[in-house]
Amino acid sequence: MSLFEGATVKNRLLTGILLSFAIAASACAVRRSHDYIFGVTGVVTNEDGTPIRDADVTLELNGPVYSGISPVTTERLQTNNTGGFVFMHSSHERGVKYTLTVHKVGFESQTVSGSAPPDGHHTIRLKKASSL
Repeated sequence: MSLFEGATVKNRLLTGILLSFAIAASACAVRRSHDYIFGVTGVVTNEDGTPIRDADVTLELNGPVYSGISPVTTERLQTNNTGGFVFMHSSHERGVKYTLTVHKVGFESQTVSGSAPPDGHHTIRLKKASSL
């Protein structure tokens, strides 16, 4: 092995070691991601507080929210026997903005807004639709 070949091997080893340190340092500098529970819950009632069953509730999201690993932008469900509804997902951000729209035949639709986490809980009172 000549003097130049030895220098090339040393340079390659030194370059490899420095590259390894650079990769390790950049991996340590990567910002850690946190997962948050994105929860929006509520109850839908009529004006006198009686729960409204089977009202359509639509959640529209303006931010990164996931069901498992699938992104969620809009989700629909119906209220249960007690007028309740629950949307539970995960997010990498706090304060994701959302809107809820509630519709039930015979009542005026209502839309409310919020952000979560922390969890958003809503009591939504629907007014009877005016008859013509």
